[in-house]
Amino acid sequence: MQINSSQIKSYLLFLYLTAVRFSPVHAQDPVDNYLHQVEYYAEIYNGRLEMTYNRLHYENLPYYMNDDYAEATVIYRNNYYPNQKARLDLFKEQLIVLVPKKQYGIILDSRDVSQVDIHNKTFVWLVPSKGSGLKDGYYIQLLTGNRLQLFCKESYTVQPQETTYRFYPKIQHYLLYSDYFYPVKNKTSFFKIFPQYKKQINKFSRDRKLNFKQDKDKSLTSLTEYCEGLLNLEDKQ
Repeated sequence: MQINSSQIKSYLLFLYLTAVRFSPVHAQDPVDNYLHQVEYYAEIYNGRLEMTYNRLHYENLPYYMNDDYAEATVIYRNNYYPNQKARLDLFKEQLIVLVPKKQYGIILDSRDVSQVDIHNKTFVWLVPSKGSGLKDGYYIQLLTGNRLQLFCKESYTVQPQETTYRFYPKIQHYLLYSDYFYPVKNKTSFFKIFPQYKKQINKFSRDRKLNFKQDKDKSLTSLTEYCEGLLNLEDKQ
């Protein structure tokens, strides 16, 4: 089902005429305000309806965190949309926004989504080069520097069970350096990327007591920021 702008405008015109007819004296300002607000948000609610998963067929669902709609801020087609209700399907790689006062979600065109802030994380839509071996999708942006960027990708595969299906998550971190995505998981990964800084990386990891098993996001982010500083210092010499 596609909701297009002409249908939205026809519906709004009907509301406007009805309001003016039955409240000619006092309705003008509220109606104008309502039309202005809906027109501002109309574009983000123009898309395909989400086909939800049948809970009887799946043991779990592949949404980030959970399938509840959460508070989100979306940058869509270069427009800023705060205070949205949204959820991320990381199996289908879809961002779904809940239409206000409705019980259905609209799938946004991912190519037009620049950024999503949800569950205290920042997601960006990435289209890695074909040679990278990575798929297009929503990646968590952990750090953005002048030389280095760190991303986290949570993806899902589905496997049949006896009578149902189950989604299995996989989490991988990537360091973007010189237009190449390097998979990283600990300080050894950084040794291979920056062999010239092996001693410094090892000392920094030890001094800061980085724990790549229990707090991988924080540890990888801290080490990436440190390597960014080493690269910047080298550039100045």
